[in-house]
Amino acid sequence: MSEPTAVTADDVLRIAAYKDRDAALEAMVIAYSYHRVATDLAVRLGRAANNWYCYATWTSKAIGESLDLGPDSPFIADFGRRLRVPQPFKRLFRATLLTLLGPSYQLGLALANRAIFLETASLAVNLWNDAPDRYLKVSPESELTPEPPEFLTGLLSPADPRYLKDAAQLMVEAAATEDPVARGELMFGANIALSAYEQARAQAALELVLYRPVRWMTRVSWRSLRSLVTRRPFPRFKLYAASHADQPWLTRKLEDLWSSLYTRHLFAVATPLSDIKVGRPLTAPAGVDIDRAWAPIQNEKVRKLAEEFITEDRESATAGVRDWVSYPDRMRFIVSYFRVYQNVEALYGVPFAEQVAEGLAEEMARGLVPEAVSVMFDSKPGLRRRRRFYAYPAETTDPDAHEMAHFDFEPFLEAIPLDTVTEEA
Repeated sequence: MSEPTAVTADDVLRIAAYKDRDAALEAMVIAYSYHRVATDLAVRLGRAANNWYCYATWTSKAIGESLDLGPDSPFIADFGRRLRVPQPFKRLFRATLLTLLGPSYQLGLALANRAIFLETASLAVNLWNDAPDRYLKVSPESELTPEPPEFLTGLLSPADPRYLKDAAQLMVEAAATEDPVARGELMFGANIALSAYEQARAQAALELVLYRPVRWMTRVSWRSLRSLVTRRPFPRFKLYAASHADQPWLTRKLEDLWSSLYTRHLFAVATPLSDIKVGRPLTAPAGVDIDRAWAPIQNEKVRKLAEEFITEDRESATAGVRDWVSYPDRMRFIVSYFRVYQNVEALYGVPFAEQVAEGLAEEMARGLVPEAVSVMFDSKPGLRRRRRFYAYPAETTDPDAHEMAHFDFEPFLEAIPLDTVTEEA
């Protein structure tokens, strides 16, 4: 495989704005693109400490695996193993899980993943302009954009843009310093700032993913039956995307119970070394001295950023998460994870086999036109074809998901100058 060229702002825009491809493949393309951005940044920042895009690479790959709901889905197979589903019941388990997840799980999570990639990757590829002056944002409520569909505002939560300015400044400072300890701290601060932004941005999508099974059972299933009889559609997405506080008492209780159960026993953060079970205390991987990783932070700005989410008490900072939906609890664990794994060079590794990586690189270069997906698999028989399980919903049966499936967010893209971020914050 030839040495790839640096990812450009045009590449980021083309990848993020494309709307008509399989959700699982789309997330894999984004994962590979994050990897490319991470290695591009390493030219100036070095590999002694990981940049945020290293972590995003493996997270997006895990998202891609969870979006593959085909008959050979590794996500469903792993989920069944974790729940210890007996072999005779695996087909029934898969059918039940697909019903609970539904098309809005794939479509909503994929749309949020594209938007976050656009905003965070566009920041990185613009860093080495004469000034790190702008990033692209999905702006559904901007005066410059048309009236957005309801699901767009329901999937992208607001986030404090000052974190993006902080991340850009810290990475530029890191590139300018020769002291490896100081550089590592600055990159750690940039990682915190980027996650603080993107985790806030993803909050609504995360709630949709985790709460959807409960809301389907308690609020949507019986309405679906009524809709079949009366032939009158109803706004499913509004029920799925409503805030937890606005749900009926029984739904809230079941959501709390399911989210906590999923966090403590089923959910894990993917890394190239192993999957980290977030419900358990975070431990250092082999070769990492946790005492050294937890050395006091000297840079005042970085220290203040870290103190927004963790304390210096290592035991409480690295404790298992009770509920992954909770932004403070989630960020506490993520910041601790960054601190402990900052020097694990394996995170810079290519997250795919060489043949798959070559195919994804070709997809990036071609602009991901629909024909390119089938050509990629036909010309490279070693790649497993991902079959789409869900046909896009018909407009008459599920208008919200139908609109989401055919949505183009290109009209809602806006270039945000970083020198106005402080004024907006």
